[in-house]
Amino acid sequence: MLTGELIKMNVLITSGGTTERIDTVRSISNMSTGKLGSLIADRFLAEPQIEKIIYVCGDTAIKPQSPKVEIIHIDNVSSLETAIRESLHRVNIDIIIHAMAVSDYRVSTVTSMGNITDSIISNLEKIKKSDIQSARAMVASLLKNPESAISGNGKIKSDLEDMLLFMERTPKIISLFQLLAPQSTLVGFKLLDNVPVDVLIDKGFRILTENKCAYVLANDLRNITGEQHTGYLIDQEKSYTRYTSKTEIASAIVSAAISERTKAL
Repeated sequence: MLTGELIKMNVLITSGGTTERIDTVRSISNMSTGKLGSLIADRFLAEPQIEKIIYVCGDTAIKPQSPKVEIIHIDNVSSLETAIRESLHRVNIDIIIHAMAVSDYRVSTVTSMGNITDSIISNLEKIKKSDIQSARAMVASLLKNPESAISGNGKIKSDLEDMLLFMERTPKIISLFQLLAPQSTLVGFKLLDNVPVDVLIDKGFRILTENKCAYVLANDLRNITGEQHTGYLIDQEKSYTRYTSKTEIASAIVSAAISERTKAL
């Protein structure tokens, strides 16, 4: 590279939220709009060294508009994981901004209290004849594998008096980046609700150290209203800077990520 030559960089941004399906017509989602992710993308686009942005987002997320941006729509955590794996396989990514609000749980089974009660009653004699430990294990097994309340056409039965959703944890997407693109500069996010600042910083720094992030943006839901958005950008020394708007946060993240990546090249 010639002295003074601009270093070209590719960026991957995840933004918006994921949606986990309950049945063919119902789903569980979150309130993330993707606005901050879009502002971060716009701020990257203002930098001449940015060659390409892969923007992975939910269908309803706000999206940047530029020929440099490749938009990949996802819905659930499974499709998000697929998009990330494929993107990191085909493009050499320098900077990753993982701003998406990813579902921690997805629906494993839809059932009803009646189904569970009937299942336990039908196995009651076996349960009664077992010792306490075996009885508990048997009941736990029945609860983990209840009869589904979804009809043959994939829709929840309309005659249920009650409905129970059994959830299972989703994979931690942020852990994929160190595995698939260890050379990239990674910025993670941590959102909590109504906690002291020191707790927020501790939790954010834990995300940073566990996933080898360069930075983590820690924020509290109570401090996010419209354009007002307080966030703390934490570095690897656990030092942090406080910002009070989405525009400030976006600019700080982009400046810090580009500086960090430039030093690494």
